[in-house]
Amino acid sequence: MHTRSDSRTPVAEWLAGAHADPPTAHHDWQARNLTVLPLGVLFDTVRIPAEVLHAAILHVRPAGMSRLLEQLLGGPVVQDADRWFYPLVPVGRADRRQPGAARYLGRGAWLGVPQVDRIAPPGAYWAVPVRAPGRLCDPARVDELVAVGTARLAGRS
Repeated sequence: MHTRSDSRTPVAEWLAGAHADPPTAHHDWQARNLTVLPLGVLFDTVRIPAEVLHAAILHVRPAGMSRLLEQLLGGPVVQDADRWFYPLVPVGRADRRQPGAARYLGRGAWLGVPQVDRIAPPGAYWAVPVRAPGRLCDPARVDELVAVGTARLAGRS
């Protein structure tokens, strides 16, 4: 469910602040439930293949995934269909190397960011919503989750 006021919450205002023209971000959310934001302004991200994340978090039902991801990572995560997870991390982490198929993305990259209350498919949605402006995932925890998932996948080969 979406209402016109959903795109004007403090969280939405904060996210829109990453856009060169914040009103365009709000318009995109209203028109398409998604806007594209530049990384390296308010946050960076890590693109994690779904199979890596699922390997790290074994035997969790989809309904419990959001709760567990929030507990493990401490911040918001965008999910793009069933293929990718994008935990938002502090700016400046994109220069880090990640093992396996996960990849840090920062300045010069863009991320499709769903409307703040979009918490289910279809399309991109918040696997873990933004709880407060500026609250991001702990990069060390993201690294650990990716390392565990990558190791488990390698062990299955």
